[in-house]
Amino acid sequence: MKSLSNMLAFVRVAEVQSFVQASNVLGLSTSAVSKAVARLEADLGVKLFHRTTRSISLTTDGVRFYEGCQQLLGELNALEAEIQGNRVAPRGRLTVSVPTAFGRICLVPVLKAFTQAFPEIALDISMDDRPVDLAEQGIDIAIRTGQLSDSANLIIRQLLTYPLMVCGSPTYFEQYEQPQHPEQLQQHTCLNFRNRSTGRFYPWSFTVEGKAERYAVSGSVVFDNADAIVRSAIAGLGLSQMPAFLAAEAISTGNLVEVLNPYRPPEVPVWICYLDRRFVAPRIRAFVDFMATQKEAFTTTCKPT
Repeated sequence: MKSLSNMLAFVRVAEVQSFVQASNVLGLSTSAVSKAVARLEADLGVKLFHRTTRSISLTTDGVRFYEGCQQLLGELNALEAEIQGNRVAPRGRLTVSVPTAFGRICLVPVLKAFTQAFPEIALDISMDDRPVDLAEQGIDIAIRTGQLSDSANLIIRQLLTYPLMVCGSPTYFEQYEQPQHPEQLQQHTCLNFRNRSTGRFYPWSFTVEGKAERYAVSGSVVFDNADAIVRSAIAGLGLSQMPAFLAAEAISTGNLVEVLNPYRPPEVPVWICYLDRRFVAPRIRAFVDFMATQKEAFTTTCKPT
């Protein structure tokens, strides 16, 4: 391509669907913008716009070329930001998706330190347990727990791991004996957690005689909210297998008691993910690198003693 300026003119016209408005944005005359697009069409040998006296619209080739230009300009902007990032502080809006309970208990306590270290980064955090498509939804970073269903086109970094714990309240154990083996869960009321995306229950996992085992448990109450399960376990409605960071405070105050500790399953990994791009924006790199330094803080909230 002979001139980047011709491509930029084309992109602005495609965005606003008007040569006049594009010329105002670019600070050029309408004639100059029109000639730039015409030169681009001549270079490519295709028609990029359908033109009438009242409107313009992209041709099929125009749509494809516009999509490619957006990707190229995005990489160019990221490269510029990366180079500038070597001498200026990371800045801009950063969108982050994080599971609800993990975000509330583990992420929020470290955000003040991050905002103090990077005051020019504006955080936009969505707490949601559903899977997200970073590219489609325009999300910069996702934090996810457990096995990732799809890691294609992603850079993935493990932040930490946390244990799963089976807990019940002292009042519950006044009525029922504590189970000594996962098989005995069939004799107890268990609180199941339903995955909102699939509608299925999460199986309870254990390590029995060195092997990973899963158990289907039953009870009269099902939730799709982790905090509700914790509160219900504290209220004595039944036993629950939950992330340690959910149980930590209640265990420390004596409102929950862990059972089946010798059968804990392998710890659950927590991942931080972002799109695999040639150039990574400084604000993304800053957040990922900062979170990687917070292992001690995360351990305090995610692994109760």
